[in-house]
Amino acid sequence: MSWKLAPALVCGNSFVFKPSPLTPLSALMLAQICTDVGIPDGVVNVVQGEGETGKHLCQHVGVAKVTFTGSVGTGQQIMKMCADSMKRVTLELGGKSPLLVFKDADIVESIKAAMLGNFFTQGEVCSNCTRVYVEKPLLAEFVTHLAQAVQRLKVGNPIDPETNIGATITAEHAERVLQYITDAKKEGATVVCGGERVTPTDPSLQGGYYLSPCVITDCKETMKVVQEEIFGAVVTVMPFDTEEEAVERANASPLGLAAGVMTKDLQRGHRVASKLQAGIVWINNYNVFPPEVPFGGYKMSGFGRENGLDALECYSQGKTIFVEIASSIQCPLYKL
Repeated sequence: MSWKLAPALVCGNSFVFKPSPLTPLSALMLAQICTDVGIPDGVVNVVQGEGETGKHLCQHVGVAKVTFTGSVGTGQQIMKMCADSMKRVTLELGGKSPLLVFKDADIVESIKAAMLGNFFTQGEVCSNCTRVYVEKPLLAEFVTHLAQAVQRLKVGNPIDPETNIGATITAEHAERVLQYITDAKKEGATVVCGGERVTPTDPSLQGGYYLSPCVITDCKETMKVVQEEIFGAVVTVMPFDTEEEAVERANASPLGLAAGVMTKDLQRGHRVASKLQAGIVWINNYNVFPPEVPFGGYKMSGFGRENGLDALECYSQGKTIFVEIASSIQCPLYKL
């Protein structure tokens, strides 16, 4: 919400936010903060509801701009609903982002990047690098060290500072994540670690949908676990031989939200980054979001940008005003 709210207000807009019905409270808290600091009533508004509420907002004549973060399918529906009234739209949609790890990369830093790109908020982050491609000479060592690091992650109460992995948002989504893992195993992939239900020892957490973070190898590009956004703490690790192959496989997705390149050769890093079909590419880091850096997707991951100066263009409109300061208008058609 904050990524959308700040540029909208800076550009002089009033703001109506509809959060997901699964996460209704944080938006209300931010709206209360806005009231507490003196933003006038009616400037920042929160409307709760299901999809029908969002439909009304998209079609309302008083709404000039719609910005949405969510699934590709919902984004497509929003575009259609906004087309009749020609509303401007910004869409930040799904991702199935690649991380390319070359053999000269620092392995510890590469594992840190892979973990930053997969295991915050139970893997429920659209920019996550769920497809990790590792140059073959480094593959075995990388998988071993990654699995060891992942197995040390603590699953439990997300309010506890010691917790690394909280509960999946719903029972249905937990089942969906587990089904991807089951299907991958049936198709011949190897689950190196994780991918199972976890029952916390704290009695107050018994109703949560906890899953252990999962590392999968021996995958083929055609597998659903490689091609489709899971939105869970599941990462696939696959080998590559050449830079050209890595770029080709990284781009072999209808989505293009983000990507990462791990290498000590910055010339290679920039060369590869320029070829990757992604709205943001990190070199030797991942999932870092300074507020001044634009963020948004290519291809089916959407269009428009959050953050940075680019975001201001998404919440404002240009206008050309011509003022004639000459003594008279030059018009050859006019005769006395």
